[in-house]
Amino acid sequence: MTEDARTVLRRRLGDDVRALDGLSDEAVAALHAAFDDARRRQGRALTAASEEALGHLPLLLRGAVRKVLGV
Repeated sequence: MTEDARTVLRRRLGDDVRALDGLSDEAVAALHAAFDDARRRQGRALTAASEEALGHLPLLLRGAVRKVLGV
């Protein structure tokens, strides 16, 4: 069973966010989709930044640094 968008947003934003109460189900679904899209884009940007930063290291050190950073 999947959670509905309102429940997921309340968990992410905090239960005390009353702004969700005034939104329609369609608006909540759109906000949930926007959060998910932003999270995916952020993940891709962080991965790209990590790879670019590692590219500045000598090749022999990259594996060890990846292991330490968990990348």
